[in-house]
Amino acid sequence: IKALRNGDAIQIETARFSSDLVSASASGALGPVGSAIELQARLANVAPFVPGFSGAATVDGTITQVEDQRLALDLNATGPGDARASIGGSTDQAASDLAVTIDGGAPLGLLNRFIEPRSLSGDVGFDLRVDGPAALENLSGRLTSANARVVAPTLGITLDNTNMNLSLANASATLSAVTNVSSGGQIGMDGQVALTGQREANLDIRLMEVILTDPQLYETEISGTVSIDGPLAGGARIGGNLALGETNVRIPSSGFGGAGAIPEIIHINEPPPVRRTRDRAGLLDRKEETSSRTGPVFPLDISIAAPNRIFIRGRGLDSEFGGALRVTGTTTNVIPQGAFNLIRGRLDILGQRLALEEATVTIQGSFIPVLSIRATTDADDVSVAVIVAGPANNPEINFTSDPDLPQEEVLARLLFGRELESLSPIQAGRLALAVRTLAGQGGEGIISNVREGAGLADFDVTSDEDGNAAVRAGAYLGENIYTDVTVTATGETELNLNLDLSNSVTLKGSTATDGDTSIGVFFERDY
Repeated sequence: IKALRNGDAIQIETARFSSDLVSASASGALGPVGSAIELQARLANVAPFVPGFSGAATVDGTITQVEDQRLALDLNATGPGDARASIGGSTDQAASDLAVTIDGGAPLGLLNRFIEPRSLSGDVGFDLRVDGPAALENLSGRLTSANARVVAPTLGITLDNTNMNLSLANASATLSAVTNVSSGGQIGMDGQVALTGQREANLDIRLMEVILTDPQLYETEISGTVSIDGPLAGGARIGGNLALGETNVRIPSSGFGGAGAIPEIIHINEPPPVRRTRDRAGLLDRKEETSSRTGPVFPLDISIAAPNRIFIRGRGLDSEFGGALRVTGTTTNVIPQGAFNLIRGRLDILGQRLALEEATVTIQGSFIPVLSIRATTDADDVSVAVIVAGPANNPEINFTSDPDLPQEEVLARLLFGRELESLSPIQAGRLALAVRTLAGQGGEGIISNVREGAGLADFDVTSDEDGNAAVRAGAYLGENIYTDVTVTATGETELNLNLDLSNSVTLKGSTATDGDTSIGVFFERDY
């Protein structure tokens, strides 16, 4: 740096700084009216400071002495992703009295490191002005964005084609925005937020036929308005009225061979990129961190009306409900409460159709519905009741009767009007398919009881790669004669017969309803 002072004037002959990452230079003079300093600065790569972006950032322009104690600004900045800004106007030398304009645009992705795991893409344009000291109450102008995208992976929500207009004046922001939800529908937001103090807000969020879905459990359409009124620093009330359109709740078919929950995995020498990915996906245990973290809490009071078209289907159940739900509590302790009552419904079990006698779906403290469904019918000389109870993602299905009988016996009476011991192998297969449809994870005990009750040597339920169920029942007809029957869900049957001629030689034959027949002699020797 080489500079001279001549009275009130400062002459900068040379001022340079250079490194592998940053370079800057200045030349000129300040003091007399009309004197000016030219500035240039360059950051070789913004990547160390803004992950996800690479490229140079530059600033250049002039600062001119226009009158006593005031400086005129004419600066331009550029950055990666077409980021740009022009700064004009004037300021006093202490920067306490500004008359400055700032306009340009920048990629929204510059904010991503501050909002992880959420992410933004698209551009924002700005046209701002500061009149007076550098404070929010002296800031005016607007920010606009078109066709932006917001991804919130932990919420399972993506917002596309987001158009936003934010006007700033008198320490207040007026917002108008509309966006498309990737799963369907639109969300709009309008209102004002104070930029100082407790940040008082008056916002209306409009949901227009928004589709919310959990692929394993539900899909619903929701419309209505939710308001946020009060201080965003904590205590603002979130309330409103929403209406559900057609809603489908699916009762999962877990099956006997279905995969269970993934066990806890211990990560040894986990690379930092892998840990960051798991963190963004919400897979890290943050219990201690969450418990020690404090933040604003907002009271909730949202009413949700659904007079009809709440369909619950799965495991033979096909039903429609209607009712209402109220969400209360706070954002840190959400308390849903409400109930949905049966409008109509039925329960199908391998051709047997039972009308639902009574049914309610209750939501109390958790958003997973709790089912209580009862269907009754008369089978032979027994009154049979089928009861579905428990959370919708893992309900229990039980069979009761009057007079009281074991569940597998009740199911045999229900399907065939016969005692379990008198079932044919094919009927036992149909019984097993009914158990597979209804019993979920609890079906193994019933399968064992069916095998023992029917006097079978083998009894198994399988499925092919397309998910088509089949049942196999096998029994010994004599000391050396074994037969098994396989029945598919489509009614196809295959009969196999094994005749042991000796310890090493077996005669095998099979026939099926599709006409395939085979016979063979097999020699086996164990070593």
